[in-house]
Amino acid sequence: MKIDIIAYTDLQLATLPPELIIEVQKAQVKKNRLQRRYEEACLKEKMRLVSNGTFLSPIWEKYCEELKSAYDIEIEGIREALLFVLRFVQKAEGETALYTVDYALTTEERYAIVKTYYESAYTDHKARFEAFEKDEVAKAYLGEFYQTLYFYLLELSKN
Repeated sequence: MKIDIIAYTDLQLATLPPELIIEVQKAQVKKNRLQRRYEEACLKEKMRLVSNGTFLSPIWEKYCEELKSAYDIEIEGIREALLFVLRFVQKAEGETALYTVDYALTTEERYAIVKTYYESAYTDHKARFEAFEKDEVAKAYLGEFYQTLYFYLLELSKN
């Protein structure tokens, strides 16, 4: 199963406890069902318009756009609910960090704290990236933003 309801790396998914992996799987299944329903509804409308001889009008495209918008809102609700669970349930256990770890902060605030820490603590880009790569707390603490900071620091380390 491809997980695209959230932007977690395979490494982050692998470190989740079993009960959270089940939550991710449930959310992904809901998203996949909604996606299939959307595609089936668009196809059904297309067939209806073809049989009426009105398919070449912009009706179908408009119908699918409006339907897609409604489905996107539902999918975003599923995604936000999952991120809420992951934000408050998953914590790196037994690990300590040299930056502030406060799970009550938003993901954006957490990202800023971790990024600022690594940018101020390390002047060498390669050492900075290597230290971040070993940081187990960041994998749980940053959630979807882990991948963003990972690739940012990776790019800097190449210079």
